[in-house]
Amino acid sequence: METHAEVVQRWHDLREMMIQQLDMFESGALILRSNGVNTSAEAMADLRRSILEFDALIAKDEADNP
Repeated sequence: METHAEVVQRWHDLREMMIQQLDMFESGALILRSNGVNTSAEAMADLRRSILEFDALIAKDEADNP
C-alpha cells in the first residue's frame, strides 16, 4: 500500500502531465481525434478548471496532514 506522500506525489505527476497535454492541445501541438467526445475550447477549459480544483483539494490535504 502506498503512503500518503506517495499518493500525493503520484497526483502531482499526473496533474503535471495533464496540464502539459492541455497546453499542447491549446497551442495546436497536440491534435485530439474523438468519436463523439467534446474537445472544444470550452471543454478543455472545464477540464483544466477541474484539474486545478482537485489539485487545490490535494494541497489542502497536504497542509492539514503534513
